[in-house]
Amino acid sequence: MEKHHHHRPKLVRASQSVQGEPSLILSTTASYTWICDDVGSGADSDVTLFRPNPDDTSYCILGDYAQGNYGGPTGNSIIVKAINDDPAAPLLKPAKSWSLVWTDKGSGGDYDWSVWAAVAPDGYVAIGMVATLGYSAPDIQNYRCVRKDLAQQSSAPAQIWSDKGSGADNDVTLWGVTGMPNTFVAQANYDAYNGTAYVLKGIS
Repeated sequence: MEKHHHHRPKLVRASQSVQGEPSLILSTTASYTWICDDVGSGADSDVTLFRPNPDDTSYCILGDYAQGNYGGPTGNSIIVKAINDDPAAPLLKPAKSWSLVWTDKGSGGDYDWSVWAAVAPDGYVAIGMVATLGYSAPDIQNYRCVRKDLAQQSSAPAQIWSDKGSGADNDVTLWGVTGMPNTFVAQANYDAYNGTAYVLKGIS
């Protein structure tokens, strides 16, 4: 009997056509919704957080966008959708739950906000982290984790922002993920990022 091979799903740009195999379609959006900023926090640097807001609602997001100033969003974020999906092992799955990374409590900023990491289902990885107004876990209907074979490890050496100087009860640094433009990971200290960062395979 010949083995039934599990073909690696394709990553394709939205402009390309696809045959019948499971494929992750990539597109980008420059449309965002403002989430929060650190105005009034007293931090040495500035940050604004935005949520990608795809015009085509069949697309999902992989994380929020952190920008190191108070200007409008200037970058594009990658958005994805699965087609010809494999029902036994979908290419994308919602987060199982959310894990709190940091809150701005004690900072005296104009807005109360917090940073969260998606907890991915087994066999999946979360690419970007998210922010939310207030201190309750986010409810992001169109956030997705990616099947492990669609992702590869990357690094996050480029600092976007830290709350240094803010007087918040806890420390945090936001880092840009190499190879995933405008996606961030966060860590609750001022050290270099030592977590695992993931990018979609084959896009860099």
